[in-house]
Amino acid sequence: MLDLTQYDSLAAALRDALDRWPDEVCLIESDRERERARLTYRDFKNAALPLAAALESSGFQAGDRAAIIMTNQSKWLISAYAIFYCGGVLVPLDYKLTAAEHLQLLAHSQARVLVVEYHLWRAIMAQPAFPHLQTKTVLVTEAPPNVDLGGAVRWEDFRCDAAPEFRPRTRRDPACIVYSSGTGGRP
Repeated sequence: MLDLTQYDSLAAALRDALDRWPDEVCLIESDRERERARLTYRDFKNAALPLAAALESSGFQAGDRAAIIMTNQSKWLISAYAIFYCGGVLVPLDYKLTAAEHLQLLAHSQARVLVVEYHLWRAIMAQPAFPHLQTKTVLVTEAPPNVDLGGAVRWEDFRCDAAPEFRPRTRRDPACIVYSSGTGGRP
């Protein structure tokens, strides 16, 4: 077990866990009917670091904000770790919100990057306010090949072979911006 008091950031603790237990099971993704994926800490690291490198090569910097709009799946966690590794601030958005609400929260959060599932991205692109989206990089998961993504990139293709630079954060730096709507209010 890691002593979290020894770390200045969540990313540093996660990085050490990935290095300390490379052959242990890190993540099991399953639904009610079958196991979909089983990743060791090494597998997880090998999936996340090329994504982190691609984020860095796109200009994503420590302190930049990155939103994720996805259901619970391994790509959510891989993306979150890549964001943290780059020193980014994670903005998890509830996938059950409307596309119009997603656009409002993306604008308010000033997210520079968006990681989103294909069906949610299609709904966002159909919104009248879509042309005003200021997010610089959009990564779409589960997008069919050769489909028009309106300037976005397939998550599965957004990789870089260079080693990313770990960008440490301090305990005082924000790690996450969470929009909560309580039991019935607006986020």
